Amino acid sequence: MIDRGLIAALGLSVLAHGALLTGEGWRWAEPAGEAVHTLSAVLHPVAVPPVPVAAVAAQSAPKPQAAPAPKQMPVASAPLAALAPPSEVISDAVPGPLFEQAVAPAALAPPLELAEAEAAPEADSAAPDLGESFALDGWPAHGAIVYRVYLGSAGLQVGEARHDWFHDDTSYRMQVTLETTGLAALLHGFHYVQKSEGELGPEGLRPKQFTVAQKGKKLETALFDWDNAKVSIRRGERERRNAPLQTGDQDVLSLWHQIGIVGTAGLPREIMVVSNKEATPALLEAVGDEGLSLPIGRLETLRVRAQAQTGVLTIDIWLARNYGMLPVRIRMVDDKGEVLDQQAVQLRLAPPDGKASETASAVDSIELKEEAPTEPLANLYTN
Repeated sequence: MIDRGLIAALGLSVLAHGALLTGEGWRWAEPAGEAVHTLSAVLHPVAVPPVPVAAVAAQSAPKPQAAPAPKQMPVASAPLAALAPPSEVISDAVPGPLFEQAVAPAALAPPLELAEAEAAPEADSAAPDLGESFALDGWPAHGAIVYRVYLGSAGLQVGEARHDWFHDDTSYRMQVTLETTGLAALLHGFHYVQKSEGELGPEGLRPKQFTVAQKGKKLETALFDWDNAKVSIRRGERERRNAPLQTGDQDVLSLWHQIGIVGTAGLPREIMVVSNKEATPALLEAVGDEGLSLPIGRLETLRVRAQAQTGVLTIDIWLARNYGMLPVRIRMVDDKGEVLDQQAVQLRLAPPDGKASETASAVDSIELKEEAPTEPLANLYTN
């Protein structure tokens, strides 16, 4: 029998799912800005001492002519070149640091040494990982994912969640419905619906409204006012709090898809994550590629993470590389080690461009689902 304590923990964890990164007072210090310096060399004329006549005569003797000194390039050219991002990288990629070097006249190096000095900042500027960029065209126009919900490190199955989304060239809407199933539903019935809707733009998803509906409670809403750079969090008609907004901020549901649309360039970075309870600065980063075994099969995924600085809650999202960068697993861990894990058991999506192939054998959707487990004892009950 399922322990009632675990069911109570489920309630807390599911509430955490609905209020990702929602702890009171989670405010992080603003990231220290990187100082940008310019590498420069200043050349001053140096007085040339008179050359003795004997020395001039000695120099007049024929000898192999030395190769002309290489032309000195402007010292600032290497760092400036490093500032130009590749065309496939989105505009908010952060260039590497530039270094400042003041050169005294007496310490001027020969051209070869100066060229070597220029190479060092160029190598440093290439060090940051610029990540990879994706495109809106790769995001399936509509689809649905069904998740099996597990609780605790032992993976106790307690519920099911269904995620649906739709978008066109200018707008999107999505929702997730989570409820307990089986014996867990008998002991602790729970039904919870999140919805997000908004616009699409160069920065990816731009939420306008996020809502949470739960039976027996008032509707909770987050209204995004991008013109005034502010989000208002409400219960019913009453505003509970508000917070500033900046480009790239997300609600807890749109966050599932944002990186799959805009890519990882510029990560890690801080964004504001908005729930029905709070607006919280969170560190968003790419963990890396992983092969992931799920009930629907083994998939190649990109793992991304959003984490509170205090460690109160961490959410990991696995995006399926071969299926429109869709979220096929979402795992949350709180500061007490409580785990809520959602793993895809069914995936249905439109082709990435929202249109079926023009071939005669075209299909309108792609589907993956869990195969029924083999029952070796089933034949014992048949003749």
